[in-house]
Amino acid sequence: MKSVTRFISILLLLAMMFSFLPGNTTTASAAGCYHAQFIADVTIPDGTNFAPGATFKKTWRIKNIGTCAWNSNDVSLIFDSGERMGAPASLAIPTTVNPGQTVDLTVDMTAPSNAGHYFGYWKFKSNSGGNFGIGSTMNKSFWVEIRVGTSSGTGYDFTANAASATWSSGAGALTFPGTDGSANGFGISQANPKLESGVTSAQAGLLFAPNNVTNGYVQASYPAFRVQSGDRFQATIGCEQGATQCYVAYSLNYQIGNGPVKTFWTFREKYEGWTYNVNLNLSSLAGQDVKFILVINAYGSPTGDRALWVNPIISRPGGGPVVTPPSPTPTVTGTPPSPTPTKTGTVQPNACDRAQFIADVTVPDGTSFAPGIGFSKTWRLKNVGTCTWTNYSLIFDSGEKMGGNDSYLISNTVAPGQTVDITIQLTSPTTAGTYRGYWKLRNNTGVPFGIGSAGTKSFWVEIKVSGTGINPGTATPTVTGTPPTAPPTATPVAGTSYDFAANVCAATWYSGAGQLPCPGTNGDAKGFVLISNPSKLENGTNDSRTGLLTFPQNINNGYIQGIYPSYLVKSGDKFRTTIGCENGANSCYVVFRLDYSVSGSTSIQTFWAFVERYEGQVYNADIDLSALAGQNIKFILTVLSTGSPAGDRALWTAPHIFNASSGVPATATPTNTTAAPSATPTITNTTAPATATETPTVTPTATP
Repeated sequence: MKSVTRFISILLLLAMMFSFLPGNTTTASAAGCYHAQFIADVTIPDGTNFAPGATFKKTWRIKNIGTCAWNSNDVSLIFDSGERMGAPASLAIPTTVNPGQTVDLTVDMTAPSNAGHYFGYWKFKSNSGGNFGIGSTMNKSFWVEIRVGTSSGTGYDFTANAASATWSSGAGALTFPGTDGSANGFGISQANPKLESGVTSAQAGLLFAPNNVTNGYVQASYPAFRVQSGDRFQATIGCEQGATQCYVAYSLNYQIGNGPVKTFWTFREKYEGWTYNVNLNLSSLAGQDVKFILVINAYGSPTGDRALWVNPIISRPGGGPVVTPPSPTPTVTGTPPSPTPTKTGTVQPNACDRAQFIADVTVPDGTSFAPGIGFSKTWRLKNVGTCTWTNYSLIFDSGEKMGGNDSYLISNTVAPGQTVDITIQLTSPTTAGTYRGYWKLRNNTGVPFGIGSAGTKSFWVEIKVSGTGINPGTATPTVTGTPPTAPPTATPVAGTSYDFAANVCAATWYSGAGQLPCPGTNGDAKGFVLISNPSKLENGTNDSRTGLLTFPQNINNGYIQGIYPSYLVKSGDKFRTTIGCENGANSCYVVFRLDYSVSGSTSIQTFWAFVERYEGQVYNADIDLSALAGQNIKFILTVLSTGSPAGDRALWTAPHIFNASSGVPATATPTNTTAAPSATPTITNTTAPATATETPTVTPTATP
């Protein structure tokens, strides 16, 4: 889970007013001095697996960020909604918690007796102030999330088997355990790793540090084993406590036989006080002997890059041991990730030169291209230093140059506090693969600098080359200080098999209030869907692609969902969209879900979910649908509020199904939806991994 930023007092007062809007089910509005902040899951990370009827203790770490003390005679922890899991309806807090203090709250729970995916939502109750919770509106729930199988357990423990892995970095082969602080990089095990969230884990983990060069890396390649259907890779990830300059990329790579090393999942992480729970479905690799590789990459400077994998395991339904195939000796034959040393030396940037990455204006990470395709890459950067950028340049740092120049002069003068769009012309490589090129800035005296608190980190362009790809369009190859304003268009990109925005009203839209009109009415308390063109993204960009603005029913934990006509899924189909809150929707805090129902079935299942709050970023989903190939599927776009729906304006930008071999949009088979979904959509299974550059499968909070 992720804590929500505290807002100014005037916004808190406005948020309290929202609680009186029609349809809100909150029974009491807490006095303004009662306000909680979620800090960490001390036990039971989101998505933990249990056998039916298993007992466990759930502990949350919560901070009092209000102005009233929480007295055990006044304040209680209360069950709010969802699955109670055998817990009492309320418990008095164990001690007085003064403003600014934290408290660990533990509840004894029991896993339900039926297999499934369960959430229990909790809040606080003050006898004098009413119900209250987390979030800017002080009334959002926090939760426990578990999965229950017929039985469950650890199929493979990466920490326990770390000595059997082959360890390496850009400096060559490494021994395990390594030496803490080694410039060659190292990996060591920790019995009780200390996470940046302030939690000391009761579960063992692995500490990785890349070799001490720009964009260095460290990796552990494990012996091959046979993946079974239902296997899931799970871990809690984050920087080590105190590693305040940590800025890395986590990757789960894999190799089958002597084939190429491929990336199954990747996630960027920097030290910001949060941890993340990884829960990846490995079923797409079922039946194959797979060598999994845990990788940590430095982004730019490796200074302070101490990254933790806490309890990395393969969870297996039934808990049986992994079947190890013959000849398990691991070898990594592929190209190590980003080992190219820096081209800018070790000169430290001037103290006044600092940049902040704002947005990928064009070519989001993971965009697919055919080999040899020219494209324009535009970054939006902000001058967060104290020096004005006059005659400054963009320079190539390391990685794949993609036909670019070594440097480009920034023609604008960029004063402190201003943003600038920098566009360069690149060409996709001629060989299939995933490519990343790292770039920095250089001042007018030749000293390089970049992003991050120390000004040493690179920003990048990342593309995939395969098949016919897609062309995201061209942008004017200039450097400007004004965001691009391309004319609105609803034309589907090449490779689009189905366009959800173009077919929005072919779907049947529902909320807890019943069936909704399409398009809806902005501000309708029952929930609504609107066509957005251009889409105004929370990162400040006007995206010229057509999007869908969705708003849940105006009640606590409300939802909205659109059930689309049946579509025949093909091998190679991917669901793609850019997701985020609408620009200006500061209190937006929602869950995006791609649900589905097999044609002829009334069961709704969740394929992918992502928790999103307003923090100035957007995310690119790239979800492989191959697990559903050959079936007629009704896809369902769902958005849920996490507590109060105030400000929950959620954007799906250019939601579509992409297939590299397809150049003509497909039409879905018209079908009738005979019944509305239940007021609380049921999650039953997650059937496939979601591999995306911003990793929608790694959720800093639960996915209701």
